[in-house]
Amino acid sequence: MITEKKFMLISIRDNKLKVKVDQYNPENNDAFQNTYMNDAPIHEELGLAMQNLLFHVEQLTHSKIPGLYVDGFYRQPSGNSEIINIYAGLRTDTTCPINLAVRVNTGKDTYEWLERLMDDLSFCEREALLYITEGKRFESDSFINIQAN
Repeated sequence: MITEKKFMLISIRDNKLKVKVDQYNPENNDAFQNTYMNDAPIHEELGLAMQNLLFHVEQLTHSKIPGLYVDGFYRQPSGNSEIINIYAGLRTDTTCPINLAVRVNTGKDTYEWLERLMDDLSFCEREALLYITEGKRFESDSFINIQAN
């Protein structure tokens, strides 16, 4: 059975992963959405993949904010295109003085880095998929357990 997967949300909060995936099984024409949550801390490689999106936050806001961290992204279908929201914040243990979202409409906006954005999103999705399908390992021998809701 081949199931097509489309990531709709990847979110990292408190160093924990949450993923929403739209799935379609063409064999029985069935579509559904799964949510994967992980209570174990994320692997450093996923965090670094998410930080690649910081370039796009800086390009779209025309500013650089020291210490800004990308929390995740959300893909929203919009006709023949999609709206991509990237979420970032400047957080401490007790406060969040900056919390922002940038948005790109792939069908209407003329964003010169769109191809790079798609590559960076795909990289994040590949890293997140390792948690879901392979229980990605840390450098130690511990595993990440994902429970589908």
